[in-house]
Amino acid sequence: MKVAFIGVGRMGSRMAARLIEAGHEVRVFDPNQQAVQELVARGAIASGKPAEAAEGAERVLLSLPSPKTLRDAVTGATGVLQTIPRGAIIIDFSTVDPATTKDIAATCAKQAVEFLDAPVSGGVLGAANGKLVIMIGGKAEVIDQARPVLDVLATRIVHCGDTGAGQLTKLSHNLLTAINTVALGEVLAASVKAGANLSVLCDVFGAGLAGSKMLDYLPKTLFTEERPANFAIDLMHKDITLCLEEFSNLPMPLGQLVRQTYNAARAKGLGGKDSTSVNELYEELLGVRLSLPSANQ
Repeated sequence: MKVAFIGVGRMGSRMAARLIEAGHEVRVFDPNQQAVQELVARGAIASGKPAEAAEGAERVLLSLPSPKTLRDAVTGATGVLQTIPRGAIIIDFSTVDPATTKDIAATCAKQAVEFLDAPVSGGVLGAANGKLVIMIGGKAEVIDQARPVLDVLATRIVHCGDTGAGQLTKLSHNLLTAINTVALGEVLAASVKAGANLSVLCDVFGAGLAGSKMLDYLPKTLFTEERPANFAIDLMHKDITLCLEEFSNLPMPLGQLVRQTYNAARAKGLGGKDSTSVNELYEELLGVRLSLPSANQ
């Protein structure tokens, strides 16, 4: 299948690589030429603009950092709608607001192009090993047509509803993830400061109702010496903000408080660090370091 992939950053590059390995013809575009050339070395075809990548493509995939970048890539002067064939399917893995998704999908429909909002969960590792969870909004029959591509990338594909439902689900997911992250950091840092053993805390919390996937994830990120930046604070802040804007008429005290916590982390220059490193604020305030020896091996 002829596939275009627009946006080959940390997530997109790994997804594009899997599609190449699966035998698809993959044309890629990204302003970062190093990222493009790394995929060319694996069999991709470089394109100078989104429209060039989309020419003749049956599926156009996007993984982009913001609503504006997505609009430009799809509907802009050099966007994919300039060249994409009628009947093709655009699959957007970006995380943006539902209103942007619906607007772009309506524009695509005028050119007989289908659009699926398909944000993902699973991080860089999930993108690399094809074990993403994809949350999709759009028509069931279009999702079925897209499965030969989607099945290469994900172990779970969830049809969330009509256009925009995938984005709403992803934003809700990330807001709850951020709340959980900050709650864990606050309690764990305070407990360690008071004399508790972090390893014991994690063991007991994990066995009880305080357990969570985020608690299971921290030994791979926050509790390590390296603290790899799998999903940046800046990106999580963007998603929190989009979600709270979507819920702007609803009472969201916890969500607002967590956004302020991420604001504080960004103000201290931590924006490029992993989203779990927001808890370095608590470490600094309390004079502790959340680290597990086993996580550093």
